[in-house]
Amino acid sequence: MELTDTHTHTWMSGHGTGTVEEVVSAAVAKGLTTIALTEHLPLPAEVDPTGTFAMQPNQVEGYIEAIEEARAAHPEIEIIRGIEVDWREGAEGYLLKRIDPYDIVLGSVHMLSDAAGNHWEFDHPDYLDGWHERGEEQVWREYLRLWLDAVKSKVPLTIMAHPDLPKKLGFPPRFDTREFYAAMAEAVAHKDVLVEVNTSGLHKRIGEVYPGPALLRAFRQAGIGCTVSSDAHAPHEVGRDLDKAYEALRVAGYSEVTVPTRSGDRRAIPLDAR
Repeated sequence: MELTDTHTHTWMSGHGTGTVEEVVSAAVAKGLTTIALTEHLPLPAEVDPTGTFAMQPNQVEGYIEAIEEARAAHPEIEIIRGIEVDWREGAEGYLLKRIDPYDIVLGSVHMLSDAAGNHWEFDHPDYLDGWHERGEEQVWREYLRLWLDAVKSKVPLTIMAHPDLPKKLGFPPRFDTREFYAAMAEAVAHKDVLVEVNTSGLHKRIGEVYPGPALLRAFRQAGIGCTVSSDAHAPHEVGRDLDKAYEALRVAGYSEVTVPTRSGDRRAIPLDAR
């Protein structure tokens, strides 16, 4: 079956490895037909003081140039110039000024803020104390609110990434999520935004893809298209476990994978294709 991967990172993230060329070469070696480079958009210095969360402003030009060089070197694969934007309170204006150079924009929520404006990376294993200080249900509810704010914003998002990310460190929601999942599905359907089935969760404490079965079914029932991705942070992770993403889609009732293109269009891969 045709393989595509629409969420990958490089060393420029500050917490990954591999160059753009190495990521693309890995995709070619694995027979992928589409690869999207989706590095983390630079954040304000006060949000990323250590420079380990996202690309730095002085790296953006080099990132774009490296993608153009890879396109010239590898005409056999479609290479999409993408970016992952991290939504946080008050981020809309900042993001709108910085996303023009990219073919696709991934939306995600990785951090919560307190009343003093301090940012907490809830999915980082070094900051587990925040879960105990806030309480699991409160973390989830705040995350879901921000996720919905991102989708409903003016930022032209292409794909919402790892939609149930807070479960990553072993904190699945322990309350009735049906109302929230319905609201998430309604929001992305209204904005015609895609959702990814992301296999990186299989290698985290939670041990399952994002989104989990219940949320993926809610997206299917709302008629929302899904991409598949590895969320690779190293070249050897590109295309990892895509067969498991396909299976999760089949179980949820999907018949096809949706793939964004460089031109802004979409194409479909039938899930029964072999």
